[in-house]
Amino acid sequence: MHNGFFIREFFRDPNIASVKETSPFLVRRILDRLNLRGAKVVVEYGPGTGPFTRALLDRLSPESRLVLIEANPEFCAHLDRYRDGRVRLHQAWAQEVLEILDGQKADVILSGIPFSRIPEREKSRILRDTRRALAPNGVFVAYQASPRLRAPLEGVFSSVRVTPEPFHIPPLFVLEARG
Repeated sequence: MHNGFFIREFFRDPNIASVKETSPFLVRRILDRLNLRGAKVVVEYGPGTGPFTRALLDRLSPESRLVLIEANPEFCAHLDRYRDGRVRLHQAWAQEVLEILDGQKADVILSGIPFSRIPEREKSRILRDTRRALAPNGVFVAYQASPRLRAPLEGVFSSVRVTPEPFHIPPLFVLEARG
């Protein structure tokens, strides 16, 4: 069900980054690098069909809150099936993160949205607002088809690390930004 559903949405919606959902291998690799112990608020931009969502819920404490920001209505309908009191689903754009958090700070913001398809002005706004939405020791993690997001991240964050993930199909780059 997921593959056909995901492919259909990919061809219908130009804001979807990939023809398939993120592999369980990459989900584990990324989440293993994050310190989710004690995380109170985690935000996910573009959760799609929820491969990270499922894994995050397995790792987060009962007191944590997982904020899902998904613009695609079909994916939102799919994600709405999560009956977990920690999940807050918003059919919205990443540009709305500050309004959605309403003053709360995120410990982690994870993004699968295709920054390469976002106009420079909007991309800059999303990155600035993402930094403002993070707690002082928070981290922003984006997984992308290319490392081109590095320069825009370096214009907003004090520390950026890029890691290639060649064993994911298609290969991806994981960008971690702090401070």
